[in-house]
Order: sequence, then structure tokens, then C-alpha cells
Amino acid sequence: MLKLKLMTAILALTSLTLVLMGSTYFTAAAAIACTAMALPLAGYLVWRWLLPGDNSRIPFILWVPVSELPALRAFKELGVMSTPLGATIEPDKVATLGGFVALTSTIAILLAVIVPSSPTHDNNDDED
Repeated sequence: MLKLKLMTAILALTSLTLVLMGSTYFTAAAAIACTAMALPLAGYLVWRWLLPGDNSRIPFILWVPVSELPALRAFKELGVMSTPLGATIEPDKVATLGGFVALTSTIAILLAVIVPSSPTHDNNDDED
């Protein structure tokens, strides 16, 4: 569970860094992709925290399309598919994209930090 928490936080921080440092459509698309990967992982962490005994992957499978809809909308509004990825992005699009990435990455980071780690198992037999 700790590895999943670290991966979620790293992906979200990477997306924030890409938005801050990048100025091309490629870095913007990479930031959206990192955010799109971090949000379902954060949702899965919350699911495992709320229902620790349930090992079903069905809620995760249902959560992925719901969390990917904002990323698909951001790709559409950015116009990544019809623009060369090496082109410099316009400042007004960066402002809109920055708000989206900042909000969703912050949600993913907060969920990864708030969810406690699974308890360690005590395998010592002190009942002897």
C-alpha cells in the first residue's frame, strides 16, 4: 500500500512540475497524462481504506472511466491531437490547463497522504 501511495504522489507531483516547467504541447499532454494516472490510483487507495476486507477490483474498474473524463475533456480543450507537440503553447491555454492539473493533482496528493498505511501484522506468538 505504501508503494501505491508513493506512486500516486510522484505522478501528481510530476504533473505539477511539467505544467510549471513546460511550455510546449508535449509537456502539457504529459502533465494531463500523469494526472490521469494519479487520480484513479488515489481513488483505489481510498476504496481500500474504506473497505479493508474487500479485495475486489470492480470499484477500481468503475472508478477509472469516471476519473478519466476530465482528462479527456482537457485533451479536447487543449487541442493536442491537431497541433504539433513541439509547438509553443498559448498562455491562455496554460492558465486553463494549470488550474485543471493543479486541482486534480492536489486532490490525488491529499488522498494519498490522508489514507493511512495498512497496519503491520504482528506474527509473534505471545500467547504461549
